[in-house]
Amino acid sequence: MTHILITGASGRLGGAAVRSLLALHPAAELHALVRTPEAADRLVRIGVDARIADYADPLRLAEAFRGIDRLLFVSSPVLDPGERLRQHRAVVAAATSLEHIVYTSIQGAERDPAHSATEAALRARGGTTILRNGFYTEPFVSAALEQARNGSIASATASQPLATASIADLADAAARLVLGSPHEGLLELRGPAWTYAELAAVLGGLLERPVDHRDVAVADAGPFGPLHAAAAAGLLAHQTDDLRLTLGHDPRRIGEVAAEVLADVESAGNASTDGPEKLDDPRARGGRP
Repeated sequence: MTHILITGASGRLGGAAVRSLLALHPAAELHALVRTPEAADRLVRIGVDARIADYADPLRLAEAFRGIDRLLFVSSPVLDPGERLRQHRAVVAAATSLEHIVYTSIQGAERDPAHSATEAALRARGGTTILRNGFYTEPFVSAALEQARNGSIASATASQPLATASIADLADAAARLVLGSPHEGLLELRGPAWTYAELAAVLGGLLERPVDHRDVAVADAGPFGPLHAAAAAGLLAHQTDDLRLTLGHDPRRIGEVAAEVLADVESAGNASTDGPEKLDDPRARGGRP
């Protein structure tokens, strides 16, 4: 028996990983870490043991890790680097006796003090797979979909490509790695690159209406401005084979992700009139783990 704990299990990536693991591993050996009784109840309803603890609470973490063999450590969503690092150190300390850890880091972690320090601590510990996840595709698509309903989408990417990845693919990769033979090292997980011109064409086809793409200044790109600027500088174009090799098949392309996002939006609209919104939606509307 191999008992696996998934942290951040009520979040976008963690929740998707729970569902991937349910398809691959006995539910009786899956455990999920959440912060609230409400989140725990949702997981219990789909057959997963839920343990309530917070990254900032070392004593509760140690209790939650009892009986666990392997850990899928989804990084903290806290924005303050100092607080994130304190939380991550508490998780690493609580996981001392575990046989293997899979940690979801971020693209460019070497420039992020919290993630780089966490990676260093896990490498020193040993028995760790570090996943430098690329930016999620879904938030870019969701924002563009809102614009596309008016016939046009805008970006400040200078028509340069973005090698992002779908949350479902990243979650499935993490699930396979925490289940398989321990792989110690670092993987850079990216999906196929795409451009905003391609996304406009895809959305036009899905919405069955013309959708064009406009280049705008970074200041006019809204909250995506900094990421668009990075793309324009060629910093988000690098593709790797790590995600494809881990999954054993090609990752989702922009058209597949866009179709799934649109289906989710339409499903959520129906749920608002037919009943409560589905609680375990595997796709995200945010941007980072």
